[in-house]
Amino acid sequence: MVHRCWINGEEREGEWRYPLVDPSTGEVFAEVAGAGMDLVHGAMEGAGKAFPGWRSLSVHERARVLRAVARSIRSGADRLARLLSREVGKPLSSALDEVLSAASVFDYFAEEASRMSGRIPLLGMDREHVLILREPIGVVLAITPFNYPLSTLSAKVAPALAAGCTVVAKPDEHTPASTLEVARLAAQAGLPPGVFNIVLGDGPVTGRAAVSHPLPRLVTFTGSTTVGKEIQRACADRVKRVVLELGGNCPAIVCGDAPWRDLMPQLVAQCYKNSGQYCYRISRLYVAGGILEAFLDELVRQSEALRLGPPHEATTDLGPLNNAEILTRVERQVQEAVSGGAELRSGGGGVRPRTPGFYYPPTVLVDRHRSSGIRFEEVFGPVVVVIPFDGPEEALEDANASPYGLAGYIFTRDLALALHLVGKLEVGSIWVNRIHQAYPEVPFGGMKESGLGREKSGYGLEEFTELKSVYLSY
Repeated sequence: MVHRCWINGEEREGEWRYPLVDPSTGEVFAEVAGAGMDLVHGAMEGAGKAFPGWRSLSVHERARVLRAVARSIRSGADRLARLLSREVGKPLSSALDEVLSAASVFDYFAEEASRMSGRIPLLGMDREHVLILREPIGVVLAITPFNYPLSTLSAKVAPALAAGCTVVAKPDEHTPASTLEVARLAAQAGLPPGVFNIVLGDGPVTGRAAVSHPLPRLVTFTGSTTVGKEIQRACADRVKRVVLELGGNCPAIVCGDAPWRDLMPQLVAQCYKNSGQYCYRISRLYVAGGILEAFLDELVRQSEALRLGPPHEATTDLGPLNNAEILTRVERQVQEAVSGGAELRSGGGGVRPRTPGFYYPPTVLVDRHRSSGIRFEEVFGPVVVVIPFDGPEEALEDANASPYGLAGYIFTRDLALALHLVGKLEVGSIWVNRIHQAYPEVPFGGMKESGLGREKSGYGLEEFTELKSVYLSY
């Protein structure tokens, strides 16, 4: 099997090839035809030529196509879920949830697009009105990560198309198959050629060529903070707009009065979801000293009860990490944390519970003296650091000391305290006393080095538009 680029509604052979590796076995299962500058240019030109026709459609016509895309994704959900499970390494049930969520995002933006509006300020000028219009920004470059290929794709492509933009997408080099299948399903649903194109390849070659191309007016990227900074620097040369959803090291503050035993299944799920490869998972658990030992015992018990295994097995809770580089990095981070003073309470230890494949066990570290650097690093694996605190302000200060500011979690029965912490915690999204999936109606994004701009909701839709002011005299 060879996965090829999708340009102007058809497959295009790449300029070089590389292998795709199954995370659960470490074996090669397909090849990818990567795009160099020529194919990237072809995709950008196709999107540029398709833009006038797509933007000229009424919002209702574009919405009709987006709804058809959503139906097409649902019709192909089983195949998409299998592709996603194999290339990412996530359990099949989780992959299916992601597919259906992606379809719902297309439906949401088909509806949200009709709510977008401009303004006519009532300035009271004689024989003059001012019109403030919103127009599609143009060609959009969407770069997506390996951990949630379809969730991140839909959060970028659906609002861009709804606003009247055309898109060139570059999926992560490890996970191209599900994105290509969405492009085929979208074409079958009636999306015109050139409106949605896909170039395949790695960041240094394909990604750099796409970001540096003069045609895209906006680059939307989900991935590491390091790469996001490089993209921002490259876009500055042409003053391109950027939407960056970057790294996270998300704190949860568990106060002594919280019903933590009832909450533990939610906490464990949010620590280890997708084998910890999740930007707004809980990375740091700040736990009140009075409940620390009982809390740790239960956290370890539920962590060790999780079953690692191949993604296709129904009993699997956690699949492998996506690739060997991620596995090596997580192993190194845990080893350095222990050397830096953290206590290894469960997991880790350098012994992999399953071979072959890129498996790593759920791991609990305790940093009683806040001496380990892992507190402020993004760890893209099933590792959580537990940090005791005496008072909430102490936890808040350390939580905010991180360079990241994506998401946070607060658990307390004291609503006044919860609202106080909400006002002080430097993150883009906060869950209080419950954890659930982020809603498409609500903006999502980070502060500090966790990113720029917002995805989802009407605010995310507006990211793909430009404002135009018209002074109308009569």
